[in-house]
Amino acid sequence: MSPRGVIYLFKPRAHPERAKRVEGSILASIFLSILFCRPAFAIPINSDAALTAHKGEVIVREQIRYTRKSDDPSASDRTIDVIAIPTVLVYGITEKINVIETYPIVYKDLDIDTSTGRASREAAGFGDFKLLGKYLFWSRDWLGKTLRADAIGGLEFPTGNTDEEDGLGKLPRDIQVGKGSWNPITGTVLTWQTLRQQVDLSFTYTFNTEGHGFEFGDVFNHDLSYQFRIWPWSFPKRRGIPAYINLVAEANGVWEQKAESGGSTVDASGGYTLFLSPGIQIVTKRFIAEVSVQLPAIQVVNGEQPETEFVLAGGFRVQF
Repeated sequence: MSPRGVIYLFKPRAHPERAKRVEGSILASIFLSILFCRPAFAIPINSDAALTAHKGEVIVREQIRYTRKSDDPSASDRTIDVIAIPTVLVYGITEKINVIETYPIVYKDLDIDTSTGRASREAAGFGDFKLLGKYLFWSRDWLGKTLRADAIGGLEFPTGNTDEEDGLGKLPRDIQVGKGSWNPITGTVLTWQTLRQQVDLSFTYTFNTEGHGFEFGDVFNHDLSYQFRIWPWSFPKRRGIPAYINLVAEANGVWEQKAESGGSTVDASGGYTLFLSPGIQIVTKRFIAEVSVQLPAIQVVNGEQPETEFVLAGGFRVQF
């Protein structure tokens, strides 16, 4: 039985063994083209942890992420809109060691009821810079598929502003564009890939520390992504990898511990949200365009907080 999408250089008539060898050679050629040209490593849309570059390769990722929060049960009836534009750079130091840098531009808008009516409070600027190292510590390859595991470690730097003020005074800490603290990050990524589909499972933990009298709760992210090539259904009758389209299905979980202010626990902070995140990717040899929507399937918040309605994400990646 021949695998779907394999193109024979000749018809296997009197030499079935030779045909099998050619079939395996072509399949291996296609897989190696994918592996080293990288178009099939289309990774999740809503996580940067699975990004991987070869030695000397640079990947630039730009996204626009819009988050809407509402349904605040408190008397303030808060609604929060956040626009984040993270620039992600990935550089392959070696085949096994990567560096991932993330530096976002952030805009936050808080609408709140006051004694004089509805008020809008805003903050904008560069957020906190994040630097991660990634190490491929285990891999195994078969014909037409691969399995690999990476370890992640790094630090979030307090580069974002935490002192934004307006006519109502200093903005709340969760509306500031920065955390004001040095935050270690650790995690791991597992990737399984075939010629048609890919699965990425990642876990990251951010140890938020105290900064300027306030400490955000630690954050645990767990992300599962499944990508499936829907077009072209089979490879064309030529060598090389064509442009293609992936459907993406993700489950993105975020657990956040309660924050502390001045040594006291902030009861209306932290919680857990599990997003279901469908998306689509257009993939070429060196360029990927993508869009996704995140919808909360499970959401449990502590105290009286606005809840997330949805997250919209769109962007592109370029490989150099």
